[in-house]
Amino acid sequence: MSLFGALALTAGVVGASAAAPLAHPDNTWMQMSGLPEPLTDPVFALAVSPSDPQTVLVGTSSGNIYHSSDGGGSWALAARNIGRGILTIQYDPFKPGVVFAGSRDAGLWRSRDGGGTWSRDQGLPSSTVRTVGFAKSITLAGTDGGLYASRDDATWSPYLGFSQLSLSAVAVAAVNDPAKLLAGGDTSRGSEVLPLYVSVDGGGTWSLVKALGSSTMVAAAAAGAVPPGADSRPLVIGTNAGAFQSPDGGSTWTQIDGVPAVDFTSVSFAANHPERFYLASDGGGGDSGGLWATSDSGQSFRSLGAPVPSVTALALSAEDSPTLYAATFRAADHAVMLWAYHDAGGTPVAPASGVPAVAAAPAVTTSTAAPASSSGYTLRGLLGASETPYLALGGLAVLVLLTAVVLQVRRGREK
Repeated sequence: MSLFGALALTAGVVGASAAAPLAHPDNTWMQMSGLPEPLTDPVFALAVSPSDPQTVLVGTSSGNIYHSSDGGGSWALAARNIGRGILTIQYDPFKPGVVFAGSRDAGLWRSRDGGGTWSRDQGLPSSTVRTVGFAKSITLAGTDGGLYASRDDATWSPYLGFSQLSLSAVAVAAVNDPAKLLAGGDTSRGSEVLPLYVSVDGGGTWSLVKALGSSTMVAAAAAGAVPPGADSRPLVIGTNAGAFQSPDGGSTWTQIDGVPAVDFTSVSFAANHPERFYLASDGGGGDSGGLWATSDSGQSFRSLGAPVPSVTALALSAEDSPTLYAATFRAADHAVMLWAYHDAGGTPVAPASGVPAVAAAPAVTTSTAAPASSSGYTLRGLLGASETPYLALGGLAVLVLLTAVVLQVRRGREK
């Protein structure tokens, strides 16, 4: 990381320490402070330190990474212009202080000081990294050109047979050797009905998971703590047609009932509680998304009443009653908001200040009088001006962009 980055982080942390930490009252949605840059594209990358629930990292579509030491009360710039956006940020659970960030078109980046400074991993050939997974002896990187593994923190090797896959989800069901691994994608140039594979021998061999219902893509995956008496961690995946779980390291799968069969884009387990996990959906940018929690291994769910239903990123603190950090996206005006919610199991409470209203479109007057304009133009003048055809074309382009916003949210990670 450059000297600028280190100085920027230091200045930001000083400012953060002077500000009051963001309060996280039980079961209440709190909007975090806005980032120092304007956001109009979804946030896909959120992470919270496993050792400090107040330390949060956010990656943006502009390629910036921001650091907060007060639970989202204030932000400091930690890295700037990493590719065409940050797609994932994940702490290494086996190496304190080590964090990875996957970017679009600029490879994999690593921090060894908890997210303060960053440097690129030069050994990974693929340019777009979308997910990272961890066993005790292996670090996995899911990319747009297959799956890679590192055993020495310096070099990366590809797993054969995955080059045709764009991988969006990696999970580890057994962290000790031989590790049990899962890799899923949302794009394939192969013939898989569902690009989802499991390995029970540390990646030596892989088995294709047959189609799960009507699912054709895997967007998210997570593994919980090992239940008493078991030898594998429970797995949950989010697909474009619902969520599925496996109690045996990926050998068998069942669809999760009690939640809509929508596209789930984030899955997270509560630390040390294999029976408690959270499912988040962006709803394709519409109102069918949301955030749900279970405390009985998916037998029943409760909605957490996300203030904006399209949830694009989710991260949990490591506490028994975790604080959830979520990013939402409102398609109507491209509003990106960051939220915190301390889940104590009670009824969700909406944010006290409410949700910011949809930005109003500029009013168009119908008066026959020519309205004043500081730019020297009037509506009547514009209608007869030589620029009119270009304005009409611009309006048509806006309509096309609005129509495509659902695809933007749903497939934003693979642009």
